[in-house]
Amino acid sequence: MVNQTSSSVDTAPLSQPTNFASSQQGSVDKRSYLKLFSQRPMNANILVFIVALYLTLTANFSFFNQLTAIYPVAHSWPFVMSVGGLLFCVIWLVLQLVSHKYLHKPMLILALMIGAICAYFTDSYGTIFDTHMLINGLETDQAEAMDLFAPAFLMRVVVLGVIPALLVSQLRIKTVPLKFAALQKIGAIIATLALMAACLLPFGDQYASFFRQHKQVRFYANPVMPIYSSIKLGTDKFDEMRRPKTLTAHATDAKHIAPASTKPKLMVLVVGETVRADHIGLNGYARNTMPLLSNTKDIYSFKDVSSCGTSTAYSVPCMFSYLGRDKFDVDMASYNENVLDTLHKQGVNVIWRDNNSSSKGVADRVTFEDYKTQATNLECDVECRDIGMLKDFDKLVMGSKNSPPKDTLVVLHQMGNHGPAYYKRYPKAFEVFKPTCLSNELSKCDTQSVINAYDNAIVYTDYFLHNIIDTLKPYEQAYDVVMVYLSDHGESLGENNIYLHGLPYKIAPKAQKQVPVIVWSPASNHMDSQAIASQLTAPASQDYLAPSLLQYFNISTQEADHKPTFFQAQR
Repeated sequence: MVNQTSSSVDTAPLSQPTNFASSQQGSVDKRSYLKLFSQRPMNANILVFIVALYLTLTANFSFFNQLTAIYPVAHSWPFVMSVGGLLFCVIWLVLQLVSHKYLHKPMLILALMIGAICAYFTDSYGTIFDTHMLINGLETDQAEAMDLFAPAFLMRVVVLGVIPALLVSQLRIKTVPLKFAALQKIGAIIATLALMAACLLPFGDQYASFFRQHKQVRFYANPVMPIYSSIKLGTDKFDEMRRPKTLTAHATDAKHIAPASTKPKLMVLVVGETVRADHIGLNGYARNTMPLLSNTKDIYSFKDVSSCGTSTAYSVPCMFSYLGRDKFDVDMASYNENVLDTLHKQGVNVIWRDNNSSSKGVADRVTFEDYKTQATNLECDVECRDIGMLKDFDKLVMGSKNSPPKDTLVVLHQMGNHGPAYYKRYPKAFEVFKPTCLSNELSKCDTQSVINAYDNAIVYTDYFLHNIIDTLKPYEQAYDVVMVYLSDHGESLGENNIYLHGLPYKIAPKAQKQVPVIVWSPASNHMDSQAIASQLTAPASQDYLAPSLLQYFNISTQEADHKPTFFQAQR
């Protein structure tokens, strides 16, 4: 009995050290795993890839909710996956560009924290982090800010931001030679761009509509949008500092020269929208998209004219600028006088009528009339039509009893062929080519039906221009009259799976840069018809417009006197 008791007593303590040792070993193993995780070197490019994927999946719930509301997964899952892949590529590319050597950890940690914080506010309150929101945040006082820090906010930021950031901070980045690191970086960027192309190219038609019609979705891309907005806010402030305080004058030596005719001048200048030169029947297109003008006398169609840019916001101010495409700076355009300012100073009556978005600052100092509303435009159905801009034309040009006719320029800014809803750009009566794409989602239509709708819109422009000519003819006795039409830029219609416009000029296809220029110049206006006709197949550009306007209105200035025009190859 004694031996049994003694044995029992002796064995009991033996089990305790065993459990303690086991527990201690487990703790050591956990620390060992953490130590192994933190001390094992990781390639920086792999880490960037992982963080980009993590942010795509955890910081973009609102982005994908917005996307799938427009493109339900059940019907559009390939496109949704493509957009998700594109978002990942953009995040991956941004992180590659901002992280280098000693900045790898700080920039990735910053991205994780931005992603977690911004995602909370976007998911909870629908907040969009554009420049206006950033300014609003900077101006928020402490009391207002504290109201936002709810427990849910802290929980989400800790779980999705702080913990991943701590893990990144503990990692050891693998050191590689500078040359090898540069090659890796270049390879990673090339891989990113290749993956972007793989996401974009199979769905070019859908992306064309997505980027144009659903711009708001991109505002939910996180952390891309907050980072972009922060950079833009900084650049905007810098641009504001460098902008001139006063308007830069041009053509200060401008003066009238003796005209060949004693009659005042009258020009209607039509600024078209999104029409490409090779879809004009007058230029040899297989379809007669301009049947009225093709049967009109004194029509001259230029066949090789390059635009200033590939978007309205760039091309319109550029074509009226004195600087030309090579020197034009769109950010400084509103701080420089343009040719309309010169005409106005020299006594020309300048009126800008707009059925598009705006004059892009060109008509800020001349008479501007908005024709996108029924209050001014009597020709409105599903939208206000370009033809409505001819309302009360007589009041524009004939003056009054106390004010005789004077040199007049009327600029008509068309809605034209603005895409992707080409079918809305013309009344039903002008649906010549069928079947037509009746959607702004180009992916829902075959290419030919998209082209049919686009060409029908040109047929309506033909009708509009023909009406302008008929409107001008009665004024030939009182004025030297002329009509000039030129489009702001062209349009891609599915070639190489590219749609719409706006690609960078250097890589944009010819379809986006080659635009029509059409002149109606009757014999009564004393212009040299042979000089115009001699240039129709020669290369020209929108740079010709400003000198052309000055030449027509007999205004001389050193800034334009020796530049070619649409009316004369060399002045």
